[in-house]
Amino acid sequence: MSPGARGRAALGLLALWSAALHPATGWAASGLAPLGTGAVQNGLAGAGTADAADAFSSVRNPAAGARLETHLVMGLDLGRPDGRIRANDAGMGLGIFAFSSQSQQSVSGLLPGPQFAYNRRLTPRSALGLSLNFAGFAAEASGGSATFGGSTPMISARCQGLLGGGAPAPGSTDALGLCGNSRSTLKLQLAQGFLAANYAHNFDHGLSLGLAPVLAVQALRADGFGALANFSNDPAATSDRGTGLYWGLGARLGLLWQVANTFTVGAGYQTPIRMRGSDRYVGLMPGGTLDAPSSLHAGIALGPFARQRLLIDVEHIRHEDSRALSNRVDAQRLTEQCLLPRLVQLSLRRAPAAGPSPDCLGGAHGAGLGWRNLTVYKIGYEYTHGPVQLRLGYAHSERPMGVDQVLASMVAPATSRRHLALGLSWAASPRWGVDLMLQRALPEAIDGRNPLSQVQVQLLPPGIDASSDGTDQRLRTELDVWQLGLGLRLALGREHAQ
Repeated sequence: MSPGARGRAALGLLALWSAALHPATGWAASGLAPLGTGAVQNGLAGAGTADAADAFSSVRNPAAGARLETHLVMGLDLGRPDGRIRANDAGMGLGIFAFSSQSQQSVSGLLPGPQFAYNRRLTPRSALGLSLNFAGFAAEASGGSATFGGSTPMISARCQGLLGGGAPAPGSTDALGLCGNSRSTLKLQLAQGFLAANYAHNFDHGLSLGLAPVLAVQALRADGFGALANFSNDPAATSDRGTGLYWGLGARLGLLWQVANTFTVGAGYQTPIRMRGSDRYVGLMPGGTLDAPSSLHAGIALGPFARQRLLIDVEHIRHEDSRALSNRVDAQRLTEQCLLPRLVQLSLRRAPAAGPSPDCLGGAHGAGLGWRNLTVYKIGYEYTHGPVQLRLGYAHSERPMGVDQVLASMVAPATSRRHLALGLSWAASPRWGVDLMLQRALPEAIDGRNPLSQVQVQLLPPGIDASSDGTDQRLRTELDVWQLGLGLRLALGREHAQ
């Protein structure tokens, strides 16, 4: 490659990186763990831990590189999410926080996900690889309003924005300063890039092992959360502070074992990655960072018939490794330990300032997204006819959050559990080929209650009941996602795997 070509390639990669860090706005939640990497795996709905299809296979299973030729693959995923959030009237009475019934948003956008992977054959038994892939999340909601204090005189305030981040709504007063008085449009963007260098080696008896150190980089931006500053351990680091950059180190391990000509077993593991860096949002996330959770996956590949293969995978994602993802919204504890003391402080201007609390935003037990550990089951079918390969795939998972965590899902509606996929590959020549995939996250909704919309005063401790009941505001989030993936494969050497 000439110096000029190298320069143009570098500029292209920088442009793709910029696109990933600044995704087009949308209301979506595709989660932080995509089903697969590259158009081949995603055309099988993420199945392929036991497959060495191309260099992207090393992202899921670093052992795959030892069975691949020297080549480069590049890809681009385009996701089009369409989401909606709804809330009914909160009713009259004592409350802490409620969404307005006008908070019905339907916003879609285009989320680009660039990626590339390179595999270099070193010897007939070993290979080195390099990969860069992205995962992300973006959500935006404009309009609507939020009410603090229910209908309680002298306390109640209705503020512009889904979470009340703007100024007081027309006709409303804000005696206690509960409104954010900043940006009313809610925007939450997270882009994660994973750079990995993997080494793989073929041993005897069909066994391959692989190892890949991983550098993770994050870019996080959160706007429209200004009203939550009153309930944060660091009010100045809660919202509207631009993009914060973070980094962390981890590793991937992989195993690939060809038991027979038509039967292969694979397994892979990624360690949790502890992020460090910016302090722009330490008052918003539990512990101040958004760590990447660990994942464990295993699969088999069967080829009982000529030109046909069946791939079956199971993946387990440990969201509990990340407090920002897994911390639940415990309405009762949050009210007792954070919301009520802060409201009392605001009501009694001369009262001593409430100190930091582990249950307030930014604290070790502060509210997160409430995601549970997740198990995903994937099955894919592949048929080869000459230079063409056709793929079908289906993936099914549990729901990341329970109905009691729907309050958090108003910010991140990760409700999709079922995915369908189609894939196509064409080998134009021994030197290059193209891959396509189309994936659909089937529409799904989650219904629940907002326990903070109606609370009851009690004579006995704890003095207030914020548990969920039939009088609470009803909430619903919906999500529908289409994803298109494109890939290009370039053979760069004449070596062939054993």
